Formats: sequence, structure tokens, C-alpha cells
Amino acid sequence: MIDINLLRQQPDLIKTALTNRQKDSTLADKVLELDKSRREILSQVEILRSKQNALSRNLKGKPTDDQLKEASVIKEKLKTLEADLKTTEDKQNSILEEIPNIPADDVPIGKDDADNVVFKTVGEIPKFDFQPLDHADLGEKLDIIDIKKAAQLSGSRFGYFKGQGAVLEMAVMFYAFTKLAKKGFIGMIPPVMIKSDTEWKCGYASNKNLMGAYYSIPEDDLIFISSSEHSVVPYHMDEIIDQKSFPIKYINFSPCFRREAGTYGKDMKGMLRVHFFNKVEMNVFTLPDYKISDAMCLEMLANEEELMQELELPYQIVKACTGDLPQPNRRMYDINTWFPGQNAYRETQSCSNCGDYQARRLNTKVKIDGKNELVHILNATLITDRAVLAIIENHQQSDGSIKIPKVLQPYTGFEIIRPNNS
Repeated sequence: MIDINLLRQQPDLIKTALTNRQKDSTLADKVLELDKSRREILSQVEILRSKQNALSRNLKGKPTDDQLKEASVIKEKLKTLEADLKTTEDKQNSILEEIPNIPADDVPIGKDDADNVVFKTVGEIPKFDFQPLDHADLGEKLDIIDIKKAAQLSGSRFGYFKGQGAVLEMAVMFYAFTKLAKKGFIGMIPPVMIKSDTEWKCGYASNKNLMGAYYSIPEDDLIFISSSEHSVVPYHMDEIIDQKSFPIKYINFSPCFRREAGTYGKDMKGMLRVHFFNKVEMNVFTLPDYKISDAMCLEMLANEEELMQELELPYQIVKACTGDLPQPNRRMYDINTWFPGQNAYRETQSCSNCGDYQARRLNTKVKIDGKNELVHILNATLITDRAVLAIIENHQQSDGSIKIPKVLQPYTGFEIIRPNNS
């Protein structure tokens, strides 16, 4: 959530940010109108409470009829005004929570992901002397992916990793996880279900349709996480963290669950866009200084790049434009990896700085020079199942086999996946 004081002081800044993010700029005016009303009501409430306290202090012995009458009038007025205050505050917060984070100055202005800006390309696109297959067809031929059986049992947007494909999946996840643990990141395997209030505090969705935005169990007030961020970032909710502890770096593994609402017909073939996948993710807390947190964002991006290069995968890095930023993000980098079967780069990772946007809802602070300040929070996808699919496509051979990247071979126990496991 943005700082209401910033909105009061620089409303035009917020309006411009809303416009650039393809949001209704009048949201800022609506919040300010309600804020004005709220403060007016609050002033009246405070005056009445002061009178109520004064009346109580000046009371000597048994109250007179006039004093009782005055106390009764004040009590009734307070009851009405406090109800009005609560209603106004709820309306204000309901709109305020829809205002996304303010993009950094160097974020490209654009409508959607088509306006994202490529600023780095790494690795050679593989050249084949045969027609490369996509991961779905190749996986079926090698019997390492089964999408048909998953569709029969679970519906669309599911798939099985099978046999050596399952071993490759686990090898990728474990290698990525331990790689960052060796760099000093704290390992986490978090709960995959969280309370609705916890989800709200992550800043991605409003309370208006929280349960409907995710897979959920309303009767238990539980939501399935769409990323480990949603249960790891709240780990420090309502804490004042020791300044000496920063930066706090976590590397997490979790399954992720996504409804993929509004994406019908998009990426339906294969396992690029599914309702369930595995993910290794970085979550980092830094001191509240954009020089520090933006530098950390680049450090996290470098970790992603290092891993992709070790997996021998060609990729591009793009700066996400204003219209493609998730609500809590100040900035976001995407890594798009080459998929020969689609003859295109497709998103496999992201890296984001959310500044203090999430910390405000989560009430996560640090004491600096005697003052409590909101921390900065970052998240980055180190790897997901999509990287496994990219390995399958990029390392396929003319005989239908798949070479395993060297760094993974100690974890898989094999160097190549052959047709019929021959």
C-alpha cells in the first residue's frame, strides 16, 4: 500500500503513476476526498472525546441532571460520529488498496508486456539440422512428460513429469536451491496455505475478491500460495527487525498454485502455463534505501543469470514497462528464455523490488536512529518448471535424445535421456 502522506503531498505524482500503469487516475482524487471527510469527522470526534473527558474530570460527587443530560448527548453524538468515521475509513482504505506502487523513474512507460524493453541478450540460439520438437511432443516421445493423462485426471493446464523427466525436475530444483544456500541464503520450505488476511497483506489483491483470485478453501479461511513469497515475506509480519540483521536473504522451495484466470486459450499446449508448478525463489529484506534495494535487485538478477548460463540456456533480459508491473512492484526485470519448439523467447523468471509497499501492510519495520521505518522487500524467481521445459527443448538431439547440462549430471545420475531409456 502506498503512503497516504505521499498522496496528500504529491497527488500529481500518484495520478501520473496511475495513468502510466493503465489505472484510473481518479482513484487518487477519491481517496483524497474521503481523507478530507475522515479528518473532519475525526476532528469532531476528538472534540467530543475531550469534552467527555473534561466532564468526567470535573464531576464532584453525584452528577446533576444537566451533567447527565450533557453526558448522554455527547455519548450519542460520539456513537454516530464514530460509526461515520469507521465507514469513511473503510471506504478510503478500500480505494487506497487499489493504488499500485509508484514505478521507478527508469521504468519504461507502456501498456502491457508488448512494450517491455529488451536490454540484454545472452547465449547463442541453438541451430538444428532437424526440425526441433516442443517439450510436449518430445516429452511424450521420450515418456518423460504426460499431459494427456493429467488432462484426463485433473483437467487442462496440468501435466506429469515422469521417469527421467521427474528426476531432471528434482535435480533442477535441488541444484538451484543449494546453489543459493551455499551463497548464504537461508533455506525455507514454507506452508503452501495461508490465511486470507496474510494474502491481502502481500499486496497483490484487494479484499473485494480475495478468495476468488486464488485457489482457496473459504470455510477454513485458507488460500493456496501462488508463490513462496506469499508465505515467506509475511514471516516477519509485525516485527521490528534489528538493523544489524540486514540484508535478510531467503531461498525458498514450494509448489505454486495459480488459477490463470483470464488466460483462456493462451499457452494451452504443453506445460508453459499450468495451474500447479514447482518453484525456487529468492526473498530479500533490505534497509529502506532505494540505492540499497535496487542494487540488491541487480544482485538477485545476477544469481538468476548465473544459473541460466550454467544450464546452457540462451536468454534475454527485459525491463518490464509500467503497464506490466504487478501491483506491489517498483520495478521488475524478466528473463525470457529461448524455446526452439516455439521459435520464441518465453518468460521463465522475474526479479522485482517492491520497496516498502508490502512492508506497510505487513507492518515490517527496522529501527534506525531511534525511529521505526518500513523495510524494503524484494522477490525473484530463481527457477521454475519452465526451465526444465527449456532444457528439454534446447538440449534435444537429432536422435530424439536430450543432453543433460553438466552441472546437473551429479544430481540426475545420467548424462542423457534417450528414446525408450535405451
